Amino acid sequence: MYDTVEAMRAAGTRFNGNDVSDAVGLCQCINRVVVDRDGRATSHADSVIVRLSRSHLTTQIVVHEMNHAATAIYGSSLQGHELAIDVLDHTNETLAHLQSDLTATLVGRLRALGYGDRVGVR
Repeated sequence: MYDTVEAMRAAGTRFNGNDVSDAVGLCQCINRVVVDRDGRATSHADSVIVRLSRSHLTTQIVVHEMNHAATAIYGSSLQGHELAIDVLDHTNETLAHLQSDLTATLVGRLRALGYGDRVGVR
């Protein structure tokens, strides 16, 4: 959690050198590329970092960044040939539970820190 969106963006840029000047929330990963036996490369997240700022803390931003985090984590568990079928299916309960668990955990932590009203939780 950063006091300002500018501080969050600066940390994001220091992390990987990317221009994140438009970001209001960030999900950044330490990735490794895995090539399967058919030559398909997939990116696997070894670490996921979610960055939020007090100045832009809303339910929409929290859910948006948790979607990125859940997709990165879930995608890391799949082989290249599984990605399109498994991730893009609306009945994917594993991904849905992962996203809701991550979001609920973060919202619970934000609530404990006194940010509950900012993310729609009392």
